[in-house]
Amino acid sequence: MRASATNEPGRPVPRPRAGGRAFAAGLVIALAFAAVIAAAAEPAPVPAFVPSIVPSIVPSVVPSVIPPEPTAAADDAVRLLPPVDGDGGVGAGIGAALGRIRLAALGDPQDLTEPLMPDDLAPPGQPRQEFEPPAGRKLPPGAKPGILQQALYQATELPKLDADGLGLLSLEKTVTLGFPFPTVESPLLVTAGFVGTLTNIPAGADLPGELFEGYVQARWLRKVGKRLGVDLAVSPGWYSDFHNDSAQALRITGHGFGAWEATDNLRVVAGVIYLDRYDVNLLPAGGLLWTPADDRRFELIFPRPRLAWRIAERPQASHWAYIAAEFGGNQWAVQSVAAPTTGQDQIMVIRDYRLLAGWERRPAGLGLSMKAELGWVTGRSVQYYLSDQAWLYPSDTFLARAGIWY
Repeated sequence: MRASATNEPGRPVPRPRAGGRAFAAGLVIALAFAAVIAAAAEPAPVPAFVPSIVPSIVPSVVPSVIPPEPTAAADDAVRLLPPVDGDGGVGAGIGAALGRIRLAALGDPQDLTEPLMPDDLAPPGQPRQEFEPPAGRKLPPGAKPGILQQALYQATELPKLDADGLGLLSLEKTVTLGFPFPTVESPLLVTAGFVGTLTNIPAGADLPGELFEGYVQARWLRKVGKRLGVDLAVSPGWYSDFHNDSAQALRITGHGFGAWEATDNLRVVAGVIYLDRYDVNLLPAGGLLWTPADDRRFELIFPRPRLAWRIAERPQASHWAYIAAEFGGNQWAVQSVAAPTTGQDQIMVIRDYRLLAGWERRPAGLGLSMKAELGWVTGRSVQYYLSDQAWLYPSDTFLARAGIWY
């Protein structure tokens, strides 16, 4: 591992934390203002479903939401939807007006068959959806009945390959609930998540053995007209080793995105991700999402481009293969464990760049989704702020990730 003898030249001067609070306050005000306008513009129907959330990490997408058409039986467990491209009638009109409108957001596109992006940069818990439901599916893609929209378990390992390496093992659990805000066409998605990371450090390195992050994200989706969608999110969280309990452990992240549906298979996405980090505070994001066919999906979107192909389609599930790149890492408030600064509070940022290949299984109906990824991790660094600790540069390694979610 290479370590600089002194602080990295040109290291950013520690910034006051007021920027994160101002950004979060602005997002909250925007959410509240938009909700008031929406509530005044239309009554709030009783929802039959809310969009589900399917999980990263870099770039992801939001589902189309189509109000279900009432059926004759009031106690039906599942309600059928109006056709998207109907040839007449009220149901067809609703499908034509709303069914083709798809929103986009930044997050990990676990659903490879329709929506948009992924990312460990933005808070996790991103809704997805498919192009068209497989034959026999009763609910719209990207939606589950009831409040519970997703429960995710994921493990990621970056092994220590040599004496200069840095090993990381992260275990993640998230739960996402959906609520009309004020209607199912503009849902509020609330995600609570917790991640624990175990470190395998080289001799003499100033890193704690355990790192933790817990957060709650509020995410609001809204269609504006027939082709434009907006996606706003704010996520307060606690990122520390549970020894540094200073205010620096509190970070308020968020994102704001707009998605313009230029054609039925081409979407233009633009926005920003607010990371509230010392190395990268505000990250522009955007690009093109092109779906030339139902079995191909090209996400040419920074900071996580991805190219995906459907390799198998069965009655129970579809299988996808993909290649991707992503910007990895995070920031924690920690206490120094190395002399002579043992016990001193400091900010630590781990960052890297990743090239990935993956496989994903998506069920045809309600059920469990699964994914597995392998990749190479390079450009690694451990940066310290509010401290005189020298920056570290661990050697390259590979990544293995597996996830399962409902």
